[in-house]
Amino acid sequence: MEDQEGMVGVSDVGIVVSSVTDGFDLEITSVRENGNLGDDILEDLDSYLEDINGRLTISRMVSDSVIKGMVKAVEQVAAEKVASYELQVIGLKEKLNFHQLGFHTSQSTSMENGLFCGVSNDKWRELLCGVRSAAREQMKKLKKEMDSLRGGSLMKRVSSGSELVGLGGILQEKEFFGVDKTLDTLKATMDTICEQVDDMVCLAKASVCEWQQEQEFQREVEARVIQSSIRSLHEEYEEKLRDQIPPEGIDEISNLRKELDVILKSVGNPETGQQISHGSHETDQAHHRTLNSHISPSTLVWEEKGIFEESENSVPENWDAAQLKHMTKDGLVNHFNNVITKMRRNHESKVQEMTEVYFGLKREYLKIKEKGSSLPVRKDKDLDMLRKKIPEVIIKLDDILVENGKFSTLSNNSESLGSLKDRVNNLLSENHQLRVSLTEKRKEVNRLSLQVSDAFEKMLQQSLTEAKLLELIQNLKSAAGDAKVEASVSEEVYKCVLRELTAQIYHDTKKLEMESVATKEIDEIFNRKAAQDAEATSNYDIGDSDIESLIMQGLYGVIFREAIKEAQTQINDLNAKYLNENDIRDSIELEKENKSRLMIEEKERLKQEVLLLEASLKEKEKLALELSTALAREKERFELASQESNDLKDQASWQQTLVSEKSMELDIVKGELALALERIQVDKVETNKLNQKLELMEKELREADEQRNILLAATQEKQNDILLLRENDIKQRKQMQVVILLVNGLSQSLSDFEGRVAQSIKETDLRLEESSSQLRSFIQKASILKRTDVLYRQKLDRKCADLQLAEAEVDLLGDEVDALLSLLEKIYIALDHYSPVLKHYTGIIEILKLVRRELSGESTKPP
Repeated sequence: MEDQEGMVGVSDVGIVVSSVTDGFDLEITSVRENGNLGDDILEDLDSYLEDINGRLTISRMVSDSVIKGMVKAVEQVAAEKVASYELQVIGLKEKLNFHQLGFHTSQSTSMENGLFCGVSNDKWRELLCGVRSAAREQMKKLKKEMDSLRGGSLMKRVSSGSELVGLGGILQEKEFFGVDKTLDTLKATMDTICEQVDDMVCLAKASVCEWQQEQEFQREVEARVIQSSIRSLHEEYEEKLRDQIPPEGIDEISNLRKELDVILKSVGNPETGQQISHGSHETDQAHHRTLNSHISPSTLVWEEKGIFEESENSVPENWDAAQLKHMTKDGLVNHFNNVITKMRRNHESKVQEMTEVYFGLKREYLKIKEKGSSLPVRKDKDLDMLRKKIPEVIIKLDDILVENGKFSTLSNNSESLGSLKDRVNNLLSENHQLRVSLTEKRKEVNRLSLQVSDAFEKMLQQSLTEAKLLELIQNLKSAAGDAKVEASVSEEVYKCVLRELTAQIYHDTKKLEMESVATKEIDEIFNRKAAQDAEATSNYDIGDSDIESLIMQGLYGVIFREAIKEAQTQINDLNAKYLNENDIRDSIELEKENKSRLMIEEKERLKQEVLLLEASLKEKEKLALELSTALAREKERFELASQESNDLKDQASWQQTLVSEKSMELDIVKGELALALERIQVDKVETNKLNQKLELMEKELREADEQRNILLAATQEKQNDILLLRENDIKQRKQMQVVILLVNGLSQSLSDFEGRVAQSIKETDLRLEESSSQLRSFIQKASILKRTDVLYRQKLDRKCADLQLAEAEVDLLGDEVDALLSLLEKIYIALDHYSPVLKHYTGIIEILKLVRRELSGESTKPP
């Protein structure tokens, strides 16, 4: 019986030693795995950064190609517009040539030109609207493509082994924001170009309207002048041809006509006639009317539009006094009728020439309109000179009439002079009225120019407000993206920490269970040995080995108690740190929510300001009809801006819902943490006999805390993430060296423990040798036990080899699973890129959702 008990004790010792060695092997393998984790993270980060660089280059190439295409399209449209403008100019020139057919034909062609300009302006507006809509469609397509690329990049972020993918995602999001900014600037430039072209069209329309008004005004003035000249011709010819004209009076009248010719040439030279403005033109007509009431009838036909030319080659030959003396009354009437017909023909040809000159002067008039000129002052001086010379001519005519008072027609001449004076007064009054109307027209033009300048300033202000709104929208987008990235990074970090904590707690509980079982078996063995020794040596004192075993038991109890206390304090500190971090994160989230609310309120305030601006613009539409189209377009733009703001508001609300969902998930994680803490408290009761290996757990927890702090610092300092990872790698290597030193110390302590066990076995062997003389059968049994021990050790080695082979096979299977998962992710990204097309196929969309769930489940499984 004693021999059987001794064999059982030796077998128990072997089992305990093998279990302890297994525990140390597991610890060493876990330490090696933790050491390799940093290298895997760095390799994954490098590959991910390379992938990001490739995608960014592709996105840049795509954006550059798209921008080049848009620029080429804009250039083509501008070239087409320039060609169409040139065609319109050619058409206008051709239409101006038709004015040679006569006054009436010039009137009809001017109306057609006005209509053509209006129609061309309408066509240009339609073309502008088409170009703007096409540009907006292209921008929408670009935004859709960018969203699809962004969705693909977000799906790429889902991986099974890496925990620092969020940093690459942040960099890629930054590049996407840069591309969005460039697209927004391109859109703003397109809008400004369209606005400028629209303003040019509006100005062209305004110039056409002004030209039509001036043309109508010119026609009215010409009609009045022609009517007055024709009436004066008929009346004076009918009155004066009834009387006899003496030769001396004819000579005097011919001399006066020559003097008046010189005066008219000095006034109406071509240099001043080609540069006069519209206002001075009308004043010349009024003054020439005053001259026409005093001079001979033939000079009235030479006047047209305030411009006089030489006509001495055709008419002065007919005014010779010798020929007129021999003519009768009927001959004189016929002669003057022929002269009138010739003058009418000359007048019509001159009118056609003057229309061409007018359209040439119109261009110079538009140029001189802004600069102003000193010509009206000069024309006023010339008119003053004429006013001074006209009374002298009238006095000479009165002297001639006094000398010829012997004729019977003296009373008729005095009546005609009175009528001429009345006519002069009427013409002066008409001239005054025309000047007043011209001043009013100028005031209206100034007022309209001021209104145009005010409208232009308001448009600038509105463009500034639009720019501010776009900046606010971009800030909101960036803030929302930052909040989303921070939420995802914090979620990934907390999930990683929870995985590590649960795995470490599970591993430590297993270790503690094994160690508790080993210590119980050791105590039982020592108790059995003590009982056997007490029975064998009943008359002897307690041996040194028993005393040492009792002392070691006491020491182990004290060490385990102290270790448990230290572990409890460390766990409480970690719990407090975790709660403090949660409070800080909640406060940060509240601050972000308050900022988003303030941004929304500011956007609503800006929206109200936009509405007020629209109301003011509507009031200005009632005052200025010419600016109605521009204000309508501005209204449409502000409506689009309001729609975009509403869309952004909906997006902000959607992001708030996402934040609330994330907060719910964090609450669930908090509940899981609470359950884990309860489990830890339950495990505290079972871990009464912890040893020095808890220091390794403490160090591993410290390493996890340092890694979490490094990750948080990496999210805050995006540019220094690679340096921090390298420093973390260096720290991990140093800690691994410390852990290796600790493992070496533990191995030394284990060897010492094995030496002591060997010594105790030797002592028992000596005792067995002493008793071998009496009990040789025990020796045989001991040899059998040794053989069985060897066999068991061989079986244990075989099992370890089998386990290593199984681990290698599991690693290969894991690599295959990772490869299949990466392939599945690529397939999912390709299908998600065509998700707008595949929405019509419900089965494919469900399969995509299942694949997304499987990928998310694989990424969130604990290691």
